[in-house]
Amino acid sequence: GVQRVFTELDEMGFDFIICDSPAGIEQGALMALYYADEAIVTTNPEVSSVRDSDRILGILDSKSLRAEQGLEPVKQ
Repeated sequence: GVQRVFTELDEMGFDFIICDSPAGIEQGALMALYYADEAIVTTNPEVSSVRDSDRILGILDSKSLRAEQGLEPVKQ
């Protein structure tokens, strides 16, 4: 799954792995967020987009692997 892909990419020595996802909060985006060390969250000036971006920031703070392990929060 996603963890295997990230592990394999990490073993290749990449400094950064960039994951792009469609608008909204879908399962694929949630899985990528779970393993994030840093995140750049972009949005449009629309209420639904800003709301989703705020939800993503909350997910990064509370439901990421880093949060579960009690590590420093995901850099945003």
